[in-house]
Amino acid sequence: MALALFEPLVRAGPNGAVTPAVAASWDVLDGGRAYALKLREGAKWNDGQRLSADDFAWAWKRNLDPEVGAAFNYLLFPIQGAQAYAEGRARTDEGVQVEAIDGTTLRVRLAEPTPGFLARLAHPVFYPLPRAEIEGSGLAWTDPRNLRSNGALKLVQWDKGLGLTAHRNEHYGGEPIPFRELVVSFAQDRDARLAAFRSGAADAVEVAGPEYRAARADDALRARLRLFERAGSWFLVANCGKRPWAQADVRRALSLALDRTALVNEVFDEPVLPAWSLTPPSITGREATPGPPDLGGARALLAGAGYPGGAGFPPAKFTYHTSGVWKRLALALARQWKEALGIIVTPDEREWRDFLAFTEDPGDYDLYRAGWTTEYRDPVNWFDDLWESKRDALRAHWVSDAFDGHLVTARRAGTVDARAAAYQQASAVLEAEAPAIPIAYRAAAYLLQARVGAFRIDPVSGGVDLTGTVFDA
Repeated sequence: MALALFEPLVRAGPNGAVTPAVAASWDVLDGGRAYALKLREGAKWNDGQRLSADDFAWAWKRNLDPEVGAAFNYLLFPIQGAQAYAEGRARTDEGVQVEAIDGTTLRVRLAEPTPGFLARLAHPVFYPLPRAEIEGSGLAWTDPRNLRSNGALKLVQWDKGLGLTAHRNEHYGGEPIPFRELVVSFAQDRDARLAAFRSGAADAVEVAGPEYRAARADDALRARLRLFERAGSWFLVANCGKRPWAQADVRRALSLALDRTALVNEVFDEPVLPAWSLTPPSITGREATPGPPDLGGARALLAGAGYPGGAGFPPAKFTYHTSGVWKRLALALARQWKEALGIIVTPDEREWRDFLAFTEDPGDYDLYRAGWTTEYRDPVNWFDDLWESKRDALRAHWVSDAFDGHLVTARRAGTVDARAAAYQQASAVLEAEAPAIPIAYRAAAYLLQARVGAFRIDPVSGGVDLTGTVFDA
């Protein structure tokens, strides 16, 4: 609900593109070391009071307060002085370089240029907060009687654990929503939730776990089931530092041989979508081309790498932690690769603590199960943070001068389009080299009534984007 109750300074889109929200405009200063953001005229809280730049500055400093311990406060660390204050190395927030120059201008100074910083501003940890209510009401500031917010909706009732009701915020100056009231039920009973949908009492029902499996097994419900990508991926990291995994053709062969649709249907209990690329479309803005396994292409690549029909290919291990899902994946991968390529990949199951230690220092491994969910919607959080050679964040031991060069070009790009183009080139190298093998995109699943003409979620938070929801007459 945070996405509906609060509006951020900007909204983040694919390829690092940001669009105005509360901030009508901004200037990038001092070579990317500072930003000046101008709030739109007439921005207000839901009680009609003016929303000011200081509401953002105070909120950010509060979220950095070590005594508050706000989740995701590390996303604020690029701000000069932020990390020192959050970690208790500075006694006060005076050194945190964010300030309201006037009522509508917010100035931020960073410790160093940080690509993707603007996209971070869409995250809830950067939302404005109502200082008077927080200081006056303490933990009760989120009570509907006290809560001041600046989003499209205002909270009018909250029965904790049961549900909430929100009404349209008449003081909201952004894109209007197509309804006056939203009722959200937190019903825990699976049958009750599905019954509410069947009866038409609920327009949309999010389903996961047993509910999701029940919806997939029911013909009528399956017809109304829609999956939405959640800016996260499951993939297999290959040890590119040793043979045969050092050969890109081997890695690509194993990827081409997979029937991802069958894997998704056979392995996963939770909502996922077949992944045809390592980076989700919500980040790159481009859908990878789906298709059946290319067995001919896979066999040709493997033969070209010196292993025709799998001959001479050394036995390999797939490492994962103890879990029904990952065990099913291990068995399905082993079967598909043996049938398609004639190679042997055996399961290597570890207890959770052992697996965590393994991912920090995997040693002489072959393949292991990995995943990533974006923290903020910008390519830097995928391409730079995961795959830059000098970081080797996933211990893939993959080195690509071409890929790293495109990252440098992206950092130096003077325009949004030039930056996006550099990341597209980096993506092409990543997919061609395949240091990891994509399996599935994380997803959210909803049952939607036929009268819901359009429905959209925020891929990072998973919250429903009410501005993208349309009801047919």
